[in-house]
Amino acid sequence: MAQAQRPREDTQFLELWAAQAGQCALCGEPMPRHRRAVAHSTLWKEWRPTLDHVRPRSKGGTDALDNLQLVHRRCNRRKGNRWSG
Repeated sequence: MAQAQRPREDTQFLELWAAQAGQCALCGEPMPRHRRAVAHSTLWKEWRPTLDHVRPRSKGGTDALDNLQLVHRRCNRRKGNRWSG
């Protein structure tokens, strides 16, 4: 299945992108805004921005904006459903 050229840019995404200045909330590295910002689709697959729940939904977290952050897909997978709270 092909990866989208851009992440879904709804109000939540745009607010988080601005608040985080385009950086991953977990590793602090910049995130590409669209597929063409990286050299290869394999890189896009790993580095694309994804929504992450600070407190995972499986541990009682909500979809409220203050519980969401943008992170690289690879960082999101690495974090899994861990929560330090």
